[in-house]
Amino acid sequence: MDSTGNFLDSTDRMGDGPALAARLHRDGYLFLRGLLPRESVTEVSRRLLEKAAAGGWLDPARAVEDGIANPDAACKDPEERYMRVFRGIWADEALHRLRTHPNVLALFEGIFGEPALAHPMFVQRNIFPQSESFDFTTGAHQDKVHIGGTTSHAMWVPLGDCPREKGALAVAAGSHRAGVLDTRVGNGAGGMDICVPVPGEWVSGSFAAGDALIFSDTTVHRALPNRSTQLRQSFDARYQPASQPVAETNMRPYSGCGTWEEVYAGWSSDDQKYYWKALSPNVVPFDRSHYERRDRMAFAMAESGDVTARDTLLRIVQRDPDAEKRGRAEELLQHLAGAEDSRTLGASA
Repeated sequence: MDSTGNFLDSTDRMGDGPALAARLHRDGYLFLRGLLPRESVTEVSRRLLEKAAAGGWLDPARAVEDGIANPDAACKDPEERYMRVFRGIWADEALHRLRTHPNVLALFEGIFGEPALAHPMFVQRNIFPQSESFDFTTGAHQDKVHIGGTTSHAMWVPLGDCPREKGALAVAAGSHRAGVLDTRVGNGAGGMDICVPVPGEWVSGSFAAGDALIFSDTTVHRALPNRSTQLRQSFDARYQPASQPVAETNMRPYSGCGTWEEVYAGWSSDDQKYYWKALSPNVVPFDRSHYERRDRMAFAMAESGDVTARDTLLRIVQRDPDAEKRGRAEELLQHLAGAEDSRTLGASA
């Protein structure tokens, strides 16, 4: 039985920065109704669904705006068949402007008590429905190991209405006070799941278009399974006080999406291009120690034939700066593919 409780609604405190900061410090999250204009979110949803449909991700027999997924097209980040469609989605001009909407920046400036830096790099997710043959449900994890720098906060926004059964997010209230927890190789987004008991109380809720969930970089969170027939689309962006250091990886486009020049090439306006330069951010190196630990585990798993290491190996090939590591990951991917082929032949013999 699902013991996940309900979000504490903080909408009544919107506009009171100190009160929101105090609640965020206490609980590790804020659930806010209508932070973004519903019409702005639904317009972006329409744009992205059209791109998803053009990529074959949606049921061609249904209206695009229904967002009904094509189960035969189910794929996930960082698979190349996913990235081929995703690159155009991530570069969407209107999508980028949602995370720097005046309502959002005013919210974080009120919480921080100073100008807010919206990280240039952000994440956009396209989650196919869960089935017997496909499941990309992100496990319990923390953002700190992926974001680095000093303290930052995430804003998760579904692109359209998102009831729990469509794969809404859940957070462990109060877990942020436990610091960075130990991890293991995971198959969900980020590839690092918490491997120790999670402190706090799990809470979630149903979202309407325009609602937002804010949480700190050490708040443990996870996705609920997408048990609907729709493609669940969302984005999560990170924010921090502009005066604090930011890890250099957060200044680039999402991995696999090209350069900023390539991202901006299809935009119709120069508005907000390179917006962060006006804030003169203090950019520092990214702490890769958590990734190095994950990758060592993934290599050992792959060498023993454990296919659950596959997604992490794909991330190494796509994203790791070390050419030797990328080469080793490619070899191990071939090793796993050979092992899977052998098992398939054995099962059919």
